[in-house]
Amino acid sequence: MPEHQPVSLHGLVLTGGASSRMGRDKASIVYHGAPQWQAAAALLRACGAEPFWSCSAVQADEWKLGDRAVLDLVPGHGPASGLHAAFSRGHAAAWLVIGCDYPRLEAEDLRQLVNARSAGIDAVAYLNHETNEIDPMIALWEPAAQRQFLRSFTDGEYSARRVLRSCALRVIEPRAPHVLDNRNTAASD
Repeated sequence: MPEHQPVSLHGLVLTGGASSRMGRDKASIVYHGAPQWQAAAALLRACGAEPFWSCSAVQADEWKLGDRAVLDLVPGHGPASGLHAAFSRGHAAAWLVIGCDYPRLEAEDLRQLVNARSAGIDAVAYLNHETNEIDPMIALWEPAAQRQFLRSFTDGEYSARRVLRSCALRVIEPRAPHVLDNRNTAASD
């Protein structure tokens, strides 16, 4: 663990999307013996982050998530609505955020984000070489980055990527390019 760890760590699995391009609930797809909503949570636990799920009310009920369900406070803005709901819970912890549609992620990939934490860094994200952009759906958000996101969201900025770029951001390389491959369509399944 890094030497400078000012706050504890929560995990957020983004599962609340409509999965319209996939044609079925991405969070329920089984790639490695468990539905992605469970597999992603196991990765977070392996990094010391207790998982919460940004999900729909139906998912929260079906999965019996109780107070671990994070329901959108301001729906209609995709993953930004999920981030907004999680970050609105308070700033006592950093959030390790992962989308449910990254079946190639492993615990070591999330540990790399956690281990990159240090004083003066607001967020840690991977550089996706395929898109030549940072990937905000696999990122670690310290309280300062969360506050920036909430201010931006209130001002009508719903791009997590743009908010991350405005923070003191540490960009890191993935262990392999395929780690950041996400599954958004049935063809990519």
